[in-house]
Amino acid sequence: MKKLFLERNCLISANKLYRWSLSYEISKSKKEIIFIGLNPSLSDAVFLDNTTKKIIKISEKHNYGKVKLINLFALISSNPEKLYNHKKPVGYLNNNHIYKNLKHWSENKNCDLWLGWGNKGKFLNRNTKISKKIMQYNLIRNNNFDNPLGPLLIKKTIKDNPIHPLYCSDNSILKAAKMI
Repeated sequence: MKKLFLERNCLISANKLYRWSLSYEISKSKKEIIFIGLNPSLSDAVFLDNTTKKIIKISEKHNYGKVKLINLFALISSNPEKLYNHKKPVGYLNNNHIYKNLKHWSENKNCDLWLGWGNKGKFLNRNTKISKKIMQYNLIRNNNFDNPLGPLLIKKTIKDNPIHPLYCSDNSILKAAKMI
């Protein structure tokens, strides 16, 4: 059965090499979640790959109405190994989109942040760079709200990275990340 969405939006570069964000309204719930993954595969406003389907299933289980996917690297590829051979895998607008979404998270109590980039996030030290930004915005969030949820994850990999959702069950529970 084909999934019906109330709304969907995909921001990609003019040359179609980079995806800045992908969002879906999956219910009328006021809760929203921003997912930070490794890199976009082939999902867009029409096609859903297995990772996107998994993120949506887990988000539905946790009663989120809006789901937004952003990534450490914006290069579109169904094979993450291609990141290593590309001159600019991050993408020229990617940090702007990440920071804009982290700002939104820091200012909206009904918005949660889910981390799931896996071990390959260590490439070009992206996990560390973005984790520092997350911590900065988490401080702002803590000043804006009483007892807000910090970043979430399902679990960590053996190498201490937030696990990629594709390697988790549809019934996975999102829990607080001990600051990455």
